[in-house]
Amino acid sequence: MKRIFFDIVLFLSVFILPWWIGVILGLLGMFLFKEFYEFLAFGVVMYILYAIPGQEIIASQIWFHVILVCVFIGIQFLRRHAILYKNEI
Repeated sequence: MKRIFFDIVLFLSVFILPWWIGVILGLLGMFLFKEFYEFLAFGVVMYILYAIPGQEIIASQIWFHVILVCVFIGIQFLRRHAILYKNEI
């Protein structure tokens, strides 16, 4: 139930709050919930809303998604090796 409420708050933050608060909430969700795949969907929605159209739109989309997946994998790796989460494994 907490995860559903957090997801609703996270996706409403995309439309209501500044982008940096949404990013902080997304990163917080990565540490609070196990396998928080909503972060990837949140990142795509953020990119769609806040991307600046330009000449190299295809290249920027590819790099954005690569960085988003790297952040997701990196935080999952850090979470597994953090002292606070050792009891979950």
